[in-house]
Amino acid sequence: MPEPVSAPALRRFRPPRPIFFGWYIVAGGLLIEAFGYGCRYSFSVFFPTLIDQFGWPRDMTASILSTHLLFYGLTAPLTGYLVDRIGPRKTMLGGTALLAGGLILSRWGAAPWHFFFTYGVLTGAGLCLLGSVSLTMVLRNWFERRRGTAISLVYFGSGAAYGCYPLVAWLIDRLGWRDAFLAEGVFILALFIPLISLTMISHPERKSLVKDGPGPGRGRSLNPSLESRRIMDRSWASIDWTLARAVKTGRFWLLCLSTFSMWGLGNHILVTHQIAFALDVGFPRLYASAVLSLNGLTFGLGTLISLASDRIGREPIMILGTFLSASGILALITITGSDQSGMLYYYALSTGIGFGICVPATAAIVTDIFQGPRIGLVVGVIWFSFALGGAVGPWLGGLLFETAGNYQAAFILALLAYLVGGGSICLAAPRKVRLVPGQAAHRPSELSLE
Repeated sequence: MPEPVSAPALRRFRPPRPIFFGWYIVAGGLLIEAFGYGCRYSFSVFFPTLIDQFGWPRDMTASILSTHLLFYGLTAPLTGYLVDRIGPRKTMLGGTALLAGGLILSRWGAAPWHFFFTYGVLTGAGLCLLGSVSLTMVLRNWFERRRGTAISLVYFGSGAAYGCYPLVAWLIDRLGWRDAFLAEGVFILALFIPLISLTMISHPERKSLVKDGPGPGRGRSLNPSLESRRIMDRSWASIDWTLARAVKTGRFWLLCLSTFSMWGLGNHILVTHQIAFALDVGFPRLYASAVLSLNGLTFGLGTLISLASDRIGREPIMILGTFLSASGILALITITGSDQSGMLYYYALSTGIGFGICVPATAAIVTDIFQGPRIGLVVGVIWFSFALGGAVGPWLGGLLFETAGNYQAAFILALLAYLVGGGSICLAAPRKVRLVPGQAAHRPSELSLE
């Protein structure tokens, strides 16, 4: 007769818990960030090719990306509204159709206005509908304790977006730039339609789940005592924020200034013109594309470092990221010839890590400071600020080059924009609204009581 199995043995052989569905959303968001934004940043590789093909000036050619970012920004408030009203799935599928359609139609571009419409208007609006605004709103519904972690992992995919440089350069060399656009568009349709349909569910309640997933022995995701200790400004935290309320606060405008300066102006001066700059000083196209793709790979590393913001706070992480980015831009400014490959490597590595640290931390800060059931427009307008800076950056970088004959002034402006962006986050002081879970865990519970 078999011996009865002891209770400890039963616990030891308990079947594993199913994976919380929120992590499938994170995985889907990572792929969307990688390949959706890869279509944007691949313009850096198309940029010198279009100049060679048509002989257009750099400021005008760079304005194609400026138009893309402008319409990305103009669509951001609408995206927040649509996600609130019709849900993320329909919003993101519509965006997929516009993004893929714009890329495919760019294959037949022959005049500036063609690209302003196809790559500018269509892909800009499409990427916004399916991109970071929608993903941030979905993730804030599914995660509370691990929101910074979830957002950082999604933005890890943006590293692959920058890492597409060598692949796109290879496609252009093998197929030509026209069929490279076509290949991008077809790939986006084939990947994103099933991915979004399967993973993008607006709230955990739709699957009979709760935020973060229940922990061991618990039926709910949040520890009330810990959440109480997180709140530093109870009057602020008690408000259900709307755009009309947010615009009356200094924190809202500081967040807009930060995203305008760092994400928008500074970053897009660099990503638009960095390969053209490398070619100007004598680096071969494939070599420059490969080295600068490290910017994207290390961006992914930066997003993993940014996971620490859930433990040590958002501001310390932002200071670290801003410092690394600024040092990389200083290295870029010193490059005068192809014999300085070490400085090009340092630029790619340090700005990649630094910007990768800052992006998910900023997204988490927005949802730390402003919460409520109707924050879609708040998030959308902050992303519009980023896109407005992004619209100015490529054009202004090209204009400064055409005026001075080099990129010195443009890269100095990018450096200043990064410093302003990091400083604005520190002034917004998210720690004075809510502590991150790691900080709150060490705060005596009695201090949170009034």
